[in-house]
Amino acid sequence: MTTRYWCSRNSLERIQECFDKLSMNGTFLTIPNLSPLILSLSKDVRKMSRQPTHSLKIICSIASAIFLILLLPALLSAQTKPLKEIRVPYALGGSTSFFWVAQRSGAFEKHGLKVLPIFMRGGREAVQALISRDVTMLQQGSSGVILAWAQGAKDLVVLGATGNKLDYVFVSTSAIKKPEDLRGKKVAISQLGASTDFTARLAVRQLGLNEKDVTLLSIGAQGERWAALAGGHVDASVFQPPITLRARKAGLPVWVDFSKSDYEYVVAGPVTLRSFIKSDRETVMNFMRGLADGMDFYRDEKNKGAVHKYLGEFYKSNNIDELEETRRVYTQVTPGLPVVTLKAMENMIASDRMLSTMNINGADVMDLSFLKQLEEERKAKK
Repeated sequence: MTTRYWCSRNSLERIQECFDKLSMNGTFLTIPNLSPLILSLSKDVRKMSRQPTHSLKIICSIASAIFLILLLPALLSAQTKPLKEIRVPYALGGSTSFFWVAQRSGAFEKHGLKVLPIFMRGGREAVQALISRDVTMLQQGSSGVILAWAQGAKDLVVLGATGNKLDYVFVSTSAIKKPEDLRGKKVAISQLGASTDFTARLAVRQLGLNEKDVTLLSIGAQGERWAALAGGHVDASVFQPPITLRARKAGLPVWVDFSKSDYEYVVAGPVTLRSFIKSDRETVMNFMRGLADGMDFYRDEKNKGAVHKYLGEFYKSNNIDELEETRRVYTQVTPGLPVVTLKAMENMIASDRMLSTMNINGADVMDLSFLKQLEEERKAKK
């Protein structure tokens, strides 16, 4: 009886304490005419706690029921809180497919966000949209972001990466028999200033040629670049999975395969504005949480069928072999979290013909606090 007496009285006192706190912090203020009732009940529960022992069990049960009934509207209100809508441009590529899968799998909704994906062909257009605040975040290649930052857009900040290694291959038509044959030829990229621009220039240099030996043409996304190459309108281009599989099946020569090297490079990742972080840090953190959860979903073998479906939407393809190639490659080459390394950032800056002359410190363009918080949250769950 002593134990039951203590538990009952202790529970009653806790309920009374909760009533007091709810009255003070205004939890029920949104429910009409409820605040006076809460105050009155708080006083009644305090009186109940002084009742004789034989009455405590009944009193505690009644108080608990009242407490739950009153708390229910607030709980329902919290559960039906509308999602925060944000617009996020993305480019078409394997390293950005994590973002698409995260969005389609509902990973962002779990963290209170309704993410509206907006396809943009190249990073420069997306960066301009972010600077003008037409969008909230980016999931794009970082070279255009760094260039804009170096040219004065200091509000831009890189939060992470869904790829820290170059995943492109440099492919030509069968007419190119040796690197020297590329002189005077056309090389397709997505857009000047995009990661395909940088990668194509790097590949040309690695083949012992000068960038000026070829003509770079802005063609668009890799599906359009593939069509241009297959149609003979250009002589070479750079591709990511799944087009890499298509190129190999077609027997086209692969002159440079960056995916086989350990060359660290920020291929693509989340970008926002420092001013937006200052005004709404929690939304940025929730985006990073959703992206990380989406990456987990992407890698999980039991989700293979769903990932194939989402990648099929992303690439507008029903070729299972190509979709599985994409899933397999990026599951292997991408870290568990959207981690960005300083080495990858420094390599990107040093290898770019414009950025390398601008004396940029890669650390100045990054905010790693969100990744740190993600890591701490993940450790706490284990």
